[in-house]
Amino acid sequence: MTVVPLGLIVGVDAVVTSSTLAVSALGARIELAFAEDVPEDVVARIRRSWSGATIEPGSASPAGSASAAEPASDARIEVDAVGDVERRLETLSTRVTLDALAHNRGRLMMLHAAGIALDDGRVIAFVGPSGRGKTTLSRALAQHHGYVSDETIAFDHELRVLPYRKPLSVVREGAPKDQVSPMDAGLRELPDAELTLAAIVLLDRDPAVIEPEIEHLHFADAAPLLAAQSSYLLEYEGTVRALAELCDRVGGVRQLRYAEAADLPAMIDALLAPDPAPASWERMRLQTVDADGASSTADAVDYGDTVVAFSDSTLRVLGGIAPAVLRAANQSLDFDEVVRAVLDSHGAPPSGDAAETVREVLVELAGAGLVSAAAVPA
Repeated sequence: MTVVPLGLIVGVDAVVTSSTLAVSALGARIELAFAEDVPEDVVARIRRSWSGATIEPGSASPAGSASAAEPASDARIEVDAVGDVERRLETLSTRVTLDALAHNRGRLMMLHAAGIALDDGRVIAFVGPSGRGKTTLSRALAQHHGYVSDETIAFDHELRVLPYRKPLSVVREGAPKDQVSPMDAGLRELPDAELTLAAIVLLDRDPAVIEPEIEHLHFADAAPLLAAQSSYLLEYEGTVRALAELCDRVGGVRQLRYAEAADLPAMIDALLAPDPAPASWERMRLQTVDADGASSTADAVDYGDTVVAFSDSTLRVLGGIAPAVLRAANQSLDFDEVVRAVLDSHGAPPSGDAAETVREVLVELAGAGLVSAAAVPA
């Protein structure tokens, strides 16, 4: 992959207007095509804001297919003249992001995250929803480390990160977000090293926090938060297994509680420290048949007292007796055998009938597509 993530311009006065601009977004080549009636100063602003992601004319596409002709674009966005320029700049940033996400669906894992790269290429992804301070954090940390993105961190099966050096989307009171180029924000370029994901940090911004706090999360606690901040996770092969493997490979998931982004540059080494005792797990492949005879496959990982499962477009964390019921029903559809397995694992319940309790759990698991309908007694 040959991508030149450097601006083509030094200042607005140096811009030479042309009809298109190619930018690199998560490895995709996105072409911005300007209509003839777009004012030159608007084109210049767009070029400057996207200078951190600009692909130089004649360079290879992000996919690496070099040729004498200009490489084909993965998506094309028509930019026409509008009255509200500030709103157009904001919506253009959103459109490029959505096209890049759609292009990589099923191929890359993509987290809603800001990211910075250390000099050796290690990347820290700071994951969180809008409003959690990712752009502010990017501005604070990328003064010292390479700016990867303030929006999305995408990586392949080998944890190789594809940068997205988009304009920083800076919140303004009563106005669209200002689109500021990395250069104008004073952010560092990427290091001359392969970018590799090294840490995942879930953001929890709390103004009441005096000193930043780092907590290593069990996968069962981290998985729902990561799933909520992932794009096209359904289309990524082995959804839950892939998430569990990812968390193990980056030394676990950290949750960072902090008040101000200015406090975080000194936290980098601590954020890279791996979880000293990651929990072991086994993969579960659940082949199920519903009441209508339709078969399906659910994906799950088993941590012993907890199972994290993905079915029916929903990620579920199962505790209590549910993991034991799920394991037993996955091995045998005989209800009595399932009840005996649960009793062997958990003992008799303090109150109520064990068989009826197991039956209630089976009904819920069957409704979620995690056990076959035949496992539920009539």
